[in-house]
Parts: sequence; structure tokens; C-alpha cells
Amino acid sequence: MKRKLILHIGAHRTATTSLQNYLLANFHNVQREGFFYPYKIARHQKLMGKLFNGGRKPESVAEDLSARADKREHAIHTIVLSDEDICMRRDLSVLAKFRQWFDVKIVFTLRRQDTWLESWFFQNIKWQWNAHLSHCTFEEFLAKREEFHWIRYNRYLQHLEMLFGQENIIVNIHEKAQMAGGPIETFCDSIGLIDREGFHAPAHINESFSPTISEFMRCLPLDQAPEPYRDMLVSAFARINTRLSDGQSRQSERLMPPDQRAALMAEYDLGNRAVAQRYFGRDELFLEPLPGPDASLARMELPTDSYVLMQDLVAPLLQEIIEHRILESKNK
Repeated sequence: MKRKLILHIGAHRTATTSLQNYLLANFHNVQREGFFYPYKIARHQKLMGKLFNGGRKPESVAEDLSARADKREHAIHTIVLSDEDICMRRDLSVLAKFRQWFDVKIVFTLRRQDTWLESWFFQNIKWQWNAHLSHCTFEEFLAKREEFHWIRYNRYLQHLEMLFGQENIIVNIHEKAQMAGGPIETFCDSIGLIDREGFHAPAHINESFSPTISEFMRCLPLDQAPEPYRDMLVSAFARINTRLSDGQSRQSERLMPPDQRAALMAEYDLGNRAVAQRYFGRDELFLEPLPGPDASLARMELPTDSYVLMQDLVAPLLQEIIEHRILESKNK
């Protein structure tokens, strides 16, 4: 019998980073259950990049994965690879070639498009890997939403079904009511990793910053900084965000007023219904109601008082940079 190969393809903002760190933290525990999360890295982004650009051939990767699995202390029946950027690619036919050597299963987790777009907006500001999106206002960002082709879930799933067969597609829904125990638990249950006694608990990683910090970052050219330095700046903002948020209730990440949200979701309604009927035998894909008219909205604003702006944001950022430079000098 062929081993299973689980390809977790995203989507982003569905606890993917937490899941990857959970699987890495339980590197040995998952092997005890017959699962293998290879290469001792959290995310298989570089491997996938090489597969898609031709730097690695599926046959050589399949041979390497099999050889590594064969060397494990416990019998391995399932290999798991995870990279949420996979879903951004329009053609996954190169991954379908793995079906020659493995029983391939695709795991795709869907988040309702309105909240996904809001969360993806904040993440593009936070990490600034794409200058085309990092400095947009939210309205400008929404105008580019057709670039995010993978959240047309029905169309994207049809592509996956053509390559892998619908019977090999595992669809999870990123909603509290549809994630028994949480997103990590739901993923593990969906692939058959049921017995997790003694596993390290999952952690929440890569949460969005507050609207105020996000607006400050949106106005800065962080995407021009070399990656290691940009990572340092993001860490600095994380600490500033924590200090400013200390003792305060979590700020809203909702950016769309009710009418705009309803209109946007109407664009995705037919496709979502088709997915719900095909995979769950019902008409509604997402079960949680849209936020009501009384739901608070995030305020993407900087302090209007220049002294508050300096005190809360500019001075703390400079202090973080100074402290980093001092530490860097000491370590030379």
C-alpha cells in the first residue's frame, strides 16, 4: 500500500503558523502515531518553491521523503507537508505528480471571505513582503481582491478536484462552531491524527496588531528594509503593540460596515453554496452570522495630537532600534 502524503495548502489566516509550529514541536510524538513531519522545520515553503520553479523534481522529493520515513523508529504511514502559500498558485499540477508514489490528500481550510480579507489586509501591513499591497488603504486593498483568486473557493476546489479527485480533498471550515477544540485539533482530526495524549499544546502565533499600530506601519517603508532588519522592526512593533494594549480589551479587526460586508459576501454566495452542497450536504458553508450593525469597527487612525504620536509610537520605535543596535554592538 502507498503511504499517504498530506499536503496542507492553507489558506492563510487559519492558524497555519500555529499548526506548523505545533507539528514541529511534536516532531517525535507524531511519529509515535505513524505520522512524519519532515526536515525539522516549521514550514515547507522553500521546498514548495523549488518544486514549482523546477529546482526540485517530484520524483527526487518523493524518493527523499520515503527514505527519511523509512529511517524512523516507528512505522510511518503518513507524511505531512505544510505551506499556506501553495494555495496562492493557480496551477498545482506539479504536486499531482506525487500521486505516482503516494496516496495524496489535500487539506484546504476555508475562512469566510469578509473576515479573511480583513485579516489578510492587516497581515500585508505587518510583514510587508509585497509593496503592491503593504501601503494600501482598506478600500484600495478591497479593490484588488480578485488577485486573491484562491478565496473563490468553489472555483479553486474544482481545480483541486480535477487534479486529485474530490475524494482526496479535505475541507475544513475556520469557524469556532465548526472547529471542535480549535483549528489545530480540527486539522489533526481531519487527517486521522486522533491520539494526541502527551503532545505539546498549540500556541497562538502571528496575531494581527492593533489598528493604530497597523496604520503606523502602513505609513512606513518597511518593505524597503532587508529581511532580517525588517523582522527586527516587526518584533519591535510587536512589543510596542503589547505595551499599548496592556490592560485594554482586544480591539476590533472588523473594517467593513454591515451594508458593505453583506454586498461583498453576496459576490461569493453562489460559489460558497456549491461548496457547501458538494462537501457538507447543506446550503450554507459558513454558519456564523455576519456582524450586526452594533459591531464595533476598527479605526485605522493615528493620534491627531502630535505629542501623543511621538510619545506612543515614534519614540518607542526609536528606543527599540537603539536598544537593538546596542545589543548588536555588544555581540560583535
